[in-house]
Amino acid sequence: MKNRNSLHELYEQVTRQIIDERNQEMAVLIEEKRRLAENAQAQYRTGIDTINGVGLNLSSLEALDLELSATSDKELLSIETQMDEQSQQPLPTTELDIEGALLPEGAKQLTPGWLAAFSDDKAQDPLTEATTITPQTIIGGGACKNYFNWAKGKGSGLWGTGAGKIQSWIDFGFWFKPNATRYYNVRPLFRLRGYVIVKANDGVFTSKWAEIKVTARINVYQYNWKGWHSVTLHNERGANININHRVDIDQHTQSSYLLAGGDWAFIRCSIGLYAYARGGGSYAKNDFATGSANYLCVPHVHVF
Repeated sequence: MKNRNSLHELYEQVTRQIIDERNQEMAVLIEEKRRLAENAQAQYRTGIDTINGVGLNLSSLEALDLELSATSDKELLSIETQMDEQSQQPLPTTELDIEGALLPEGAKQLTPGWLAAFSDDKAQDPLTEATTITPQTIIGGGACKNYFNWAKGKGSGLWGTGAGKIQSWIDFGFWFKPNATRYYNVRPLFRLRGYVIVKANDGVFTSKWAEIKVTARINVYQYNWKGWHSVTLHNERGANININHRVDIDQHTQSSYLLAGGDWAFIRCSIGLYAYARGGGSYAKNDFATGSANYLCVPHVHVF
């Protein structure tokens, strides 16, 4: 967008585009989950008939698994309580300017000027939940926010039934006005303080699974979007898995974009939280919200 448009007009255009795009993306994901659940249920009914036809009583096996899942749920509650207790005291964060000292002369440090969060969970879905954060133009505390999401499973998980699945995105926006036309290195700091729980206990006549994934993405807008760069920060998954540990990350990513001098650019940094759990007793949680210790943010971006 050329200088004939004010920064305010550009702000309205870009942020509205992001909000509309994310809402559409979430609507597509919600519809996809509905379709997959219906297909899984249809396959389950067909599969049950086949299994019963060869003399196996899957109903009795599922009843036994239901008891095991109830025990697993009690263990999970204990684990979550322990992790929450560990999250009450904030971890020390030493802000040494070592990184700044290594940057080229003239490097700019930008702080966030916009934030919004989006998720494909639904209030009526008992298998998923996420924090709600509305778009914000005034951000305090360096844009650090409390955010969590989780998914749990139910039943045997056979043929993909009983699956909770959730994708959340937290978008941070930064404004930058280049003084010359050239390629710029854009280097955000992604900071996460929190914990994950990934739990599944698959059996002979079950199909259980749990997974979490934390992603960092960056894109830049000047006249148009320049293209996404993506990095996986953390990933845990398995059919037989029982982990719970802190995830405390300070990670820089770096991308290069050709920008024109004299016109404003919008730098968009996104943190993606994915959780999936299938089958009773399965659970996946990204917790960057509990207590004083847990949060996530992109406190600054260096451009040089």
